[in-house]
Amino acid sequence: MRSRWLCLFWFFLAAVPLPVLGQETLAQLEARARELKARGDAAGSLEAWQKAAALDPKSAGIQDEIGFLLAVLNRRQEAIQHFERAISLDPRSHLGHALNATSHFADALAQLQAATVLQARHSEAWNQLGLARQNTGDAAGAVEAYQRAVNLDPSNLDARNNLGFMLVNTGRAAEGVAQFRAILKADPSNNTARVNIGFAHLQKAELDQAESDFREVIRRDPNSVIAHYDLAVALKQRDQLDAAKAELARTLGLDPGLSEAHYTLGIIEWQSGDFAEAAKEMQAALSLRPDYADAYFMLGTALKQQGDLAAAESALRSAIRLDPGNPGPYNTLGQVLRQKGEVEASRQAFAEGARAKQKKETELGKMLQGSNSQGVGAPSVK
Repeated sequence: MRSRWLCLFWFFLAAVPLPVLGQETLAQLEARARELKARGDAAGSLEAWQKAAALDPKSAGIQDEIGFLLAVLNRRQEAIQHFERAISLDPRSHLGHALNATSHFADALAQLQAATVLQARHSEAWNQLGLARQNTGDAAGAVEAYQRAVNLDPSNLDARNNLGFMLVNTGRAAEGVAQFRAILKADPSNNTARVNIGFAHLQKAELDQAESDFREVIRRDPNSVIAHYDLAVALKQRDQLDAAKAELARTLGLDPGLSEAHYTLGIIEWQSGDFAEAAKEMQAALSLRPDYADAYFMLGTALKQQGDLAAAESALRSAIRLDPGNPGPYNTLGQVLRQKGEVEASRQAFAEGARAKQKKETELGKMLQGSNSQGVGAPSVK
């Protein structure tokens, strides 16, 4: 009898794979992958998710994470393969996630709206719907979707972070900060939440506190690109231009591909009166991001100051084409055309600028009215 039980015992040992001594479990790998992702270590997080996929090859969620991180690392063809695998495992929500990850937000909307109907209690589906709405200009709809995601799963820190970010950007900074503090309570190592708290203070022009927040993130993670960049913005707003330039140099040393850093550096050069360097930085930003409307606007403005009216006109028309709702480029274009002697074209440009300004002010008024009806203060106008 004893030998029979020993045989059965060894049979089960052979039939059921047990963790190798020192090998991480699936739950441990997923936790480590999320922690590395929160710290901005895309390569480390990808490696952990790939190990998790070996333990659970039929998880659509894991395939999604791998696809997302491959896209972040500019390995798009590999990313598509994993998104397709996720879609085959769970069609609607993961197709929407894949479309979001490849910046096809408008296409993602229909898939994710259907997914939230079919899976109304699926937190991540609502989070992804919020992301699609956010990137198609529906701020109120994004807040609603992110709030549903958090209500369904309070441990979904990505959704909570997205909710906080949108609350800050819609003039509800205190509520946004509360979301970021909830993230830190659940995950004290989450530097993304710390950066966003600093960003909320930056939005409210609480520059001392914002600078302190960003320096704390850098102390914890000296390679945090976003913390160095946001610190530079805070320093710039305090008119500490040399310190801001030094911080932007550190930012670009960590991430040479950050177009916003070149743009902000160009603004500082403009403020310092160096229009040639300002134009150079705007051109660098545009080489990285060809659809950067604000960079075209500032490039046109810098070229105008240098007297290169033809190049200035070209840049300003590109800014208008990319962002027809911004009145600034129309007015600068009007000045350029007047200098060129094109009186009627100049008058038309100024008229278009006035219409764009009126439309923008009307939209702002509606947003403030909506905010006040919810009992929150209007955002400060600087």
